[in-house]
Order: sequence, then structure tokens, then C-alpha cells
Amino acid sequence: MTRIMTRPLRIGRLSVAIRPGPRCFSAAFLLFAFVPAATQAAMPLQTSPVWTSAPDGHYATGGAWADVDGDGWLDMVVSNGNDMARQTLVIYHNNGDGTLPLHPTWSATDIDYHGHLDVGDINGDGLVDVAVGVYIGAAGFSQPGRVKVYLNDGAGAFHATPDWIAADPVYCFSVALGDADGDGDLDLACACGDDYQTHPERQRIFFNQNGTLETTPSWRSSETGYALDVCWGDVDEDGDLDVAFCGASTPLRLYRNGQTQGAGIATTASWQNTDLPEHGNTSAFGDWNGDGYPELAVADNNQMGGAGRFKVYANLAGTLGTTPLWLSNDGGYGSHVSWIDLDLDDDLDLVTGRWWGACRIYENTGGTLTLQPVWVSTTNSVVENMFYGDLDNAALRDTGRTLASGDGARTFFPLGTAPVYSVDGVWVDGVPQPATAYAAHLGNGWISFDTPPPSGLSNVSIHYSYSIENDLGVTNWDPDIGNYVFQNDGVPTGTREPALAMADLHARPNPLVNATWLRHEGPRGSYVRLRILDVNGRLVRTLHDGPIDGERVTWEWDRRDDGGRRVTSGTYFARLDAAENAGRARLVVLD
Repeated sequence: MTRIMTRPLRIGRLSVAIRPGPRCFSAAFLLFAFVPAATQAAMPLQTSPVWTSAPDGHYATGGAWADVDGDGWLDMVVSNGNDMARQTLVIYHNNGDGTLPLHPTWSATDIDYHGHLDVGDINGDGLVDVAVGVYIGAAGFSQPGRVKVYLNDGAGAFHATPDWIAADPVYCFSVALGDADGDGDLDLACACGDDYQTHPERQRIFFNQNGTLETTPSWRSSETGYALDVCWGDVDEDGDLDVAFCGASTPLRLYRNGQTQGAGIATTASWQNTDLPEHGNTSAFGDWNGDGYPELAVADNNQMGGAGRFKVYANLAGTLGTTPLWLSNDGGYGSHVSWIDLDLDDDLDLVTGRWWGACRIYENTGGTLTLQPVWVSTTNSVVENMFYGDLDNAALRDTGRTLASGDGARTFFPLGTAPVYSVDGVWVDGVPQPATAYAAHLGNGWISFDTPPPSGLSNVSIHYSYSIENDLGVTNWDPDIGNYVFQNDGVPTGTREPALAMADLHARPNPLVNATWLRHEGPRGSYVRLRILDVNGRLVRTLHDGPIDGERVTWEWDRRDDGGRRVTSGTYFARLDAAENAGRARLVVLD
């Protein structure tokens, strides 16, 4: 197929092919970054960066916050290169006071055309590692890239060269860590294929066996295509992680996981979108309406065609819509989407970025999103990735608690908060679990056990640290700009108060089919009694009766009474009595 290029190109060092990616420049696109000040709303995020790294000629692509050196402060991990130059993976170590240096403090010694990355403890030694996609090979687009992992060296950085490299070369632009098989370690999913030079690929998952990734993937999709991103989410709320690949010139595709039913991830897609052609660049799962079923957000990029809008596919009881329910009112070079509750109003807002554009946030208003962004950065850059963490420990708390019930089948337990800073302790039936008994993804806020906790009532207890002032990190492809940090100042500009100021009760999902999560925020050590009552006021289940040792406590009600019996469908009430006030939530149980 011959593509006719009508836009002027910015040409990098790569001579074997010209990619019209973020590499396609027109001054006209700079005009789209600014939205009138009247649209600004209650987001406690400064619109100008508090820190900008020295450009250093880096084509920054992947990025994440991680406490690499274990000193209690978040560092910035960045992969450079994209398809423009063979560059290195780097770390900007926190100075120990909430600030970052202008230049990287560590760099790998090998170079590649690096795509996006993900961080987590892959080998189970308690230290954070990093997995990186390599988009194209050393020869350029004529050669596939690869996938690799750098393990933590235990001395504050990663090993200088990769500890693991996949045996099969593949065009891989993005990776995501998740427990695909429910065995308590992190497996690696890879978004594969290159549509610029027509290199279709099967999508891949490399399974982790006791801390070591297999070098040849034992899971490959039946379909071939081009995917630029991959994300994990429990789409059907069955207690395991499904996986979605963000198609570029091919559909979005979802692969169901049957782990809790004794199966695995299907190799044939169970869902794909019908609003084609698809030009997705990034995707992310997030439950925007609190029903327990996550929606799928996508950043379309109009470089190859289409409108280039941000969009959200609704999730109705575990089934994604085939066309988007929400679309942004403008288009362009969409390059990023993610979900975060920065304004602390107990729902997820959509954060977006574009190439040669501003960072923007669309506000969640009762289960949908504003058509105009409510927060817009003052900057214009070629945004590649956006990620969240409390860089200066301004509002870090070790008082997050999640109480859930095992059923003898599931291993996946969401914490009800994302991101989290650390998982500080896990108990099953009152027995503390070693860190080797589960895997965690801090950025996405979940843990996964190596063995399903036995059936019991509120017999799983998880302690974690979190922050209510997460700062925004941004990687920029533009080698003349550098990366950004936008500071969360903890002061919403609207009239809403942070959720922590309220000692009430939040229930999500509601209505519920299998379970709901009830969250209370109040003073640590205060007395709390939380009960489930039927419509006649009769006691169904006591979830808690005594002091709480956290400030943000989440209880799972799995539709069982105090005798362990599953209740019938109908209306129930969650009643919370606390020293500071009382709260009540009406719950609707469906079959």
C-alpha cells in the first residue's frame, strides 16, 4: 500500500525510513494546545512544570515513578530513543528532598530504539525492576526490535545491561506487567507490530516462572495486526486480569482470562471495536461510573487517518461497547490516556496528551466526562507518557487498609486506590504473608497471590501506603525540551473538599452483582461499626466492629451474610457508625 504524505516531515537520524510519527511537524499544531482560562476547574495541579530536565538530545518515550534505590523517595525512570535514535534507559534519582536533578544520575550502557516501559518486582527479590519494549532493530524499520528486562542491582540502580532478552525478535512499542496466570508473579505482555512499514505481528505474553521470564512466549494471539499499547484490567469482574491491545490500523482487541474458572487467557479476541479504521496510540482501563466494570479509554492519533480523538468505550456488566460512548470534541495527534482521581472527589478523571500539544484533563461528572478539558498545561511538547506519584512525599500516608474475602479461586485483589506507594503487609486468616507469596503492581493498585486465599469472611487484610497529592510526570519525545513534573499543590481550585475531609461511606460498584467495596475515611484509631442490613433493618453481615488502624479503609462485601450464605437480589443498606459521624449507603444487589 502506498501512503501519500501531505505533511512536512521532521527527519531524525534514521535513514532507512522516514516515519511520519511525532516526527511530523507543522507549526499549525501548536495552536491547538490552549483552552480559555474559563474552562479551568477543580484540579489541584499546577499548570506549569515545577521541574524540566535538561533535554540532553533524548527522545524520551517510556516513563514511570519508582523507588529504585529504596530510600523512601520516588525516582523517575525513562526509556529513550523511540524510532529516532538508539539511546539508553536512564534514572533521575530523587535528591532526597522531593526534587530531581537536571541530568540523569544513572544510565544503562546498551542502546536501542526504546519504546515504553513498565516497572515492578519481576524476580521476587523485593526490589523494583524494569521491562522495556524495543520498537525496531539496530538496522531500523527493516529489522524487528525486541523486549528486555533490567533487574535491580541492589545498590540503587539497575544492572547496566539487560538481564533478560526475549529470544524471538519482535516489533514491540509498549509493555505491561500483570499476573496473567494467577500464580503470584508478574508476567509480561507486549504490544507488537509496526504499521508504518507493514510488519504485522501476533501479540505476546511472556509468563514468569518462579521469578524468571520465559524467553519464548507461550501465549500468542491468533490474530495478527499492529498494536502500540497494551493494558490489563478485570473487564468482567470475575477476579482475574483480562488484557487489551490497542490497535493501530487494526482493531482494538480484548482477550478474556478464564483463570478463576480453571482456564487461561484465550488466544482469540472476545471483543473488538467496530468504529474503524482504528488509529489507537494508547489505552487504559478505568471505572468511570463506579459500577465495578472498567471502561476502556483510547487516544486516537490522526497521523495515519481518522479524527484523532480521545474516546471511551463503556462497559455494561462486563461487555464493552463496540463504539465509543464518549468522544472528545477535538482531534489531533493523540498520544496518551490515563485515569486518576486528582481532585479527590471519588471518581476517575481522564488525563490526556498529544504530540506537539498540551497536557489536558477531562473531568468526570457523574459517570461521564466533560467535552472540554477542565485543566490544561501551559506547555506544548511531544507527550509520550504521563504517570503519577508523590515526588516530594507531601501527603504520603501509611494508613491504607483493604479487607476482602477469599473464595478459594481468585488470586487478584484490587486495593481500591491507585497508585499506591508500597504494600506494607498482607494477612490471610490472620497469618502474615511473606512478600514472596504475592505480586503487586503499585501503579495500578493491586496484588495477586500465588495461591488463592481460602473461602472466608473478610479474611484477607492488606496494608498499604498512598498519597492524596500525586504529582504528574511527563516524558517528552522532543529532544530540545526535556521531561516535566507538574506539582500537585493539594488545593483544589473549585468548591469541593477532598474526600479525606469527609468521614462518610462510599460504595462502588453499586448496583452490584458479585461484590462491592465500601470505603471510609476518618481518623486513625477511631471506633467504627459497619453493618449490612436488609430493607427491614435486620442484620445481614457485620463487616467491622471496633477501632480502625488506618485512615483510608476499604471493606469488600461479597454478597454473603454472617453465615457465609449468598444473599438474594434486592435492596440492602450499608450502615456505618463512627465517632465523628454516621454514614449510610443504599445497595442494590442484582443477579
